[in-house]
Amino acid sequence: MSSPRTTWSLGSVPDLTPIPTPDQSSNVLRCDLPVTNEAGQAAREQLKRHFATWLTETGRDNAELVLTELIANAVAASIGAEAILLTARVTAGQLLIEVFDESPGVPCPRLTDDFAEDARGLLLVDALSTAWGWHPAPGGKVVWALPKAGAA
Repeated sequence: MSSPRTTWSLGSVPDLTPIPTPDQSSNVLRCDLPVTNEAGQAAREQLKRHFATWLTETGRDNAELVLTELIANAVAASIGAEAILLTARVTAGQLLIEVFDESPGVPCPRLTDDFAEDARGLLLVDALSTAWGWHPAPGGKVVWALPKAGAA
């Protein structure tokens, strides 16, 4: 039997206080990404480089997959936009990934048939995260996730 999961939505991001570090900026990654198919790869490279010493191998794998899906959804929702914004930070002992896009559309996992080539991204995010959700933001929305860290 699986454990109950918490998914927040519509502006209810959990209260997560950043872990203090000597250089507070070192636990935050912010970057604008182009609205292209290459955005996912660029985001993964940034994430790996920035959090190389903080993430376990399993945590890194989970974070990369979750990030890739969030970025792919943002790119698909942002046709005509110039950029999407990635923010990732270590907070309350977890990696929080946030992706802003200009679409007001509500992210919603969809059930699909076995032969569909897409529509599984948020199901994957749900499976690989302790929680995920979204909230409206000026000019669009932010979709966020807390990828599972894996064994330390």
